[in-house]
Amino acid sequence: MITHLHLERWADVLVRHATAIKPGKIVRITAQPAAEALLEAVYRKVLSAGGLPLVNCRPEYLNEAFYELANEQQLDWVNPIAQHEIELVDATINLGASTNLRALDKFDPAITQRAARANRGVRELLFKRAAVADDPGLSSDLRPLLWTTTLFPTKAYAQDAGMSLHDYQQFVIKACQLDHEDPVAFWQELDRWQCQLADQLMTGKELHFHTPAGTDLTVDVSGMRWLSSPGRKNFPDGEVYSGPNLNAENGGAEGVVFFDKRCVYQGHAVRNARIVMKTGRATEVCAEEGEDFLIAMLDQDDGARRIGEVAFGTNRAITEPTGQILFDEKMGGSFHLAFGAGYPETGNSNKSTLHWDLIAGLGKGSRVTLDGNPLCIDGQFVTMPPEVDWR
Repeated sequence: MITHLHLERWADVLVRHATAIKPGKIVRITAQPAAEALLEAVYRKVLSAGGLPLVNCRPEYLNEAFYELANEQQLDWVNPIAQHEIELVDATINLGASTNLRALDKFDPAITQRAARANRGVRELLFKRAAVADDPGLSSDLRPLLWTTTLFPTKAYAQDAGMSLHDYQQFVIKACQLDHEDPVAFWQELDRWQCQLADQLMTGKELHFHTPAGTDLTVDVSGMRWLSSPGRKNFPDGEVYSGPNLNAENGGAEGVVFFDKRCVYQGHAVRNARIVMKTGRATEVCAEEGEDFLIAMLDQDDGARRIGEVAFGTNRAITEPTGQILFDEKMGGSFHLAFGAGYPETGNSNKSTLHWDLIAGLGKGSRVTLDGNPLCIDGQFVTMPPEVDWR
């Protein structure tokens, strides 16, 4: 079970490591009510660090009421307070704790996407400020902003993962490495290892993915920046990410990719999706489950059929999909591609309302090369020093 000690360590990672709160910094904490125990721990840590907490606790049933009753004007409304918050705060900590993962299934995705498009400017501003935080040398008039998101265990998450609540809590503790006496030190150690991997990836121009499931994909990453994600933006974490070079001759990606892991977006599951990429765009799309929804998401705007992110998962404490992308995309021995918006700090400027990470396993028989040289064989990085010790 999640103990008081786990909560203290969890909050310590979010405040001391992920957002590095200093005295006088304005910290927005958004939380769903079921995360109250973690919210209190984070709130106390922010105060102890000298931060200025701004709490936004929103019951999730309000989203259901909104999509049920909102008229066109309300769907298209850009909340000026939300816009001002993103301009004002120095850091934002998001605590998810959904108790009903199917509450929005009854609504037409076009309605939820319309509301998302209305607030696209707010999200893009957050990403731009986050990019300045990741790269202080980036030419920008914007102040840096640090943000992080985590998920508190609920019965809904456990059910979706096919686990009891107790087993799911244990899974979260392991994925977050909360049994370490000093989890912050662990995630800092992971960062050092992942930065070495990122440096190695930046020496190459072309990644080639091949898996027994059917992936045969070439991704051009020439001139792109690879970044370590060690428990800052997401927690738990464990990935090294970048984006395709959209200006490359092949548009950034060419070939076939087969996503053999169950991937969930807005409560909709997609399983065994096969996507053909030509000159950087998804031209053929099919899936064993959720095909219509996947196609609808990729057709929502001009950038949705292009790839905004390519990444390797490194969290060896996560071995199977759980239905929550925050965990699943970090799975050790996997890679994922995000269709839609890219991260400016990587050099990928693709714009879209969508950012959906689809995951493929790199198990036995898989092979990833960098400029023709072996990089990852059977899910293991063959040219890297030993990985960190995952408990």
